[in-house]
Amino acid sequence: MGRLILIRHGETSKNYNGKIHDSFDPEELNNNGIVQIQKTANRIKEYKPIIVYCSKERRAVQSANIISTKLGVQLKEIDGLHERNWGKFSGRPWSEIQAILDPLSLEERYTYVPPEGESWQSFETRLNITIDSILDKHQNETVAVVTHGGVIRVLMPHLLQVSKEESFKYNPTNASITVFERDNGHLKSVMIDNTEHLIEM
Repeated sequence: MGRLILIRHGETSKNYNGKIHDSFDPEELNNNGIVQIQKTANRIKEYKPIIVYCSKERRAVQSANIISTKLGVQLKEIDGLHERNWGKFSGRPWSEIQAILDPLSLEERYTYVPPEGESWQSFETRLNITIDSILDKHQNETVAVVTHGGVIRVLMPHLLQVSKEESFKYNPTNASITVFERDNGHLKSVMIDNTEHLIEM
């Protein structure tokens, strides 16, 4: 039996202030985010992942480095796990973007391309291809994947085999843990957006 452990990176100042990161934003974790990820690393030790994959975005790489160092396992940065590119909307508060998206139907929202950005549809396609590649490579092994809140949200329908609108149910917390068990190619969620390890913070 294998496991897939999805981890959202630790907190950044932009997260704290409710703003959207630029694509490949150089901003690093804030002090709280570093402590969060240290606690996350301690929490997932019991699962014994053999490798940590991560998005190439700085905040994800920094988080994955902390985890791989604490667990003594290989870290691999890969393409395809980065957050959605919001183009000219990057750096704005989420409330401003939501005001644009809310009047749209589900299908309009799915295909909507922000100015100089990426549609939900395109985002979903590259994420599904990337995560399936990881799962195919590690069919009976436990792997950790450090990525972003929007990435985990959009991946959930694919991993759970439900419709895309189910993604609205998920809003992963910084340094949260989501775990799937895999048996004979079938995924089963055993933990979603777990933050019990952060409660004492």
